[in-house]
Amino acid sequence: MLAEDRFLGHTDNQLRLDPLKEFVGLVRRMDTDTLPNMPVFLSCESVFKDNFWQLKKMVPGLRDKNAYSFDFSLLKDHPKLLFQTKVIVYLWLNFEDRTKISSKATRFGKFKSALNFLIEQRAECLSELQQTMLLNEYFEQLAAAKQSFDTIQQKLIALKKASHFDTLLPFQIGLSDLPLQETLRRVGHKRKQQTLVIPPRLMTCIYSESVALIEEAFSVKDELSSIKQQELTIYNDAKEKIEQKIESGIWKWLQPSKFTSKTAHQKTVTQEISREARAGRKKLYESSIKQLSIRRFNINSYADWLEYKRQLMNASLLVTQAFSGMRSSELLSIEIGDWFSTERDGETIYKVRADSYKFISGGVKKVTFVVAPVVFSSLELAKALTESERSTLKYNELPYQNHLWLSQNKLSRVPVPVRNRGLNSRYNNLVKHINAEIEPSDLEELNIVNPGASMKLSVGQLWHITSHQLRRTMAVYIRRHDLASAHDIMYQYKHLSLTMALHYTNGATDAALNNFTPTTKAHDESVIAYWEAKTFSSQSTLEESAKLLGHEPSWSLITNCMHARACNSGILSSSPLSKELKHWAQERLQVIRDQSDQADNNALSQHLIQIENVLIKLLAEKE
Repeated sequence: MLAEDRFLGHTDNQLRLDPLKEFVGLVRRMDTDTLPNMPVFLSCESVFKDNFWQLKKMVPGLRDKNAYSFDFSLLKDHPKLLFQTKVIVYLWLNFEDRTKISSKATRFGKFKSALNFLIEQRAECLSELQQTMLLNEYFEQLAAAKQSFDTIQQKLIALKKASHFDTLLPFQIGLSDLPLQETLRRVGHKRKQQTLVIPPRLMTCIYSESVALIEEAFSVKDELSSIKQQELTIYNDAKEKIEQKIESGIWKWLQPSKFTSKTAHQKTVTQEISREARAGRKKLYESSIKQLSIRRFNINSYADWLEYKRQLMNASLLVTQAFSGMRSSELLSIEIGDWFSTERDGETIYKVRADSYKFISGGVKKVTFVVAPVVFSSLELAKALTESERSTLKYNELPYQNHLWLSQNKLSRVPVPVRNRGLNSRYNNLVKHINAEIEPSDLEELNIVNPGASMKLSVGQLWHITSHQLRRTMAVYIRRHDLASAHDIMYQYKHLSLTMALHYTNGATDAALNNFTPTTKAHDESVIAYWEAKTFSSQSTLEESAKLLGHEPSWSLITNCMHARACNSGILSSSPLSKELKHWAQERLQVIRDQSDQADNNALSQHLIQIENVLIKLLAEKE
């Protein structure tokens, strides 16, 4: 039975209007007289304007009041989202058969995940969730939340169910055709394959060598630019000479008609040009290249010079991305003139503009990144190294003439912009030059800063680097050393939610607490939790050792808030507290609150409240 009697009091069934069409009509007209006071289900006391719908009286003897309640209070400051969400839930309650009300209440609890996300993004309408960029960000947030596949599946089903009435309403969520299994696989892949953080020793090795290469080359960047220009002149002179011999007929053997294909002819011509330019290159090497004041790279031949140029570009790309946190697409969008500095409180702030596709569906906008000073050296060096290429760029008209990152493996080929797909190859080529091999201490560190990651690495092999590692490594490093907050990372990384920023920094606080030694072992009333470093090597050992922790809330705190791989730490939670412990508690407080919102039974909810109380007590203590 539906809510027909709420619309019309007629007894003649033929005169009754279709209740669904009647309700949709009220929604479309935004009928502020009828809608607000409509009971939300049958003879329920709750009406549409209420922000809490309670249906428990509909089921006598009901114990769990949450199983038949719908709380919209999180949307009270977002009137349009509030109205649209109430419409969706009303339709679920009254016009969806064969589903228990308790199941609909559970579904609404899962739908709140998407609502919270929209609030974070300052969205005004449910339909904004169908935007590709926003939807992908929501999927990334689900991947970062460390929830079961069943929970994620229920949240996706809630989206599809919310889209069920799209064709009737003046707003559309547009996700009724969301491929459930495919999306689950995508989310699962993102969660299982979180990018590794480069261990500190290897990071120092790779970054410091790259910076050293750049700083040394930066001191002679004008000479480098001049040499490259002379190279181009030598090649063009040789090319002109060979082409004249062909056009004049002096070299009859090199006429196009003598070859079976245009490709074979061009290949031979290129070889002859290179042979003709050999003497000029040798002279250039002896007079200029060999005289460069370079000590960090052995340039003993013209081939070494070619390799040196390649590694300088690789290092410039790596340092710019590593010390800015940019995505690869943002890095490669930097153009001449996109870096500048400002002054604040007597300090120089270095900034770089780049294109971002994260915020605008199908569009682009310029965003600004704060960067380390060495990034300016990298960019200026790259500008000098590509000056000659810019004049012969394949796309030398607008908007390509200001490209910074250009690639030209051979002078016989026209320069083209560096592409995203080639970055990892460039970075690993640089790692090979630096000879950054994995050591035993690196593997130990990996287990701390990469919780839950599956790693097939062994001592002695070269570290395999990817461009996204640079982005995540920076996030973990600055949180590990308390150089910025999670909100700062969210802004710098152009994340759409704080959850993604916390996902990127996963493992940072555990690494900061690794081998932390408390200053005292005194037993006093302010001690909340204490254990020796290396006490817990596994989750089972942790639970067996719960007696060390004093009382039940501490037990709940430790066994539920700490990952087994993060238990190799000693913490004294007494006053005064360390900054590291407070950061640890703050990060886990947000996670616990998220879990509390999604708790599907009272026992779990009470358990999480205990943990939250201990964390709040930690944060209330003075440092």
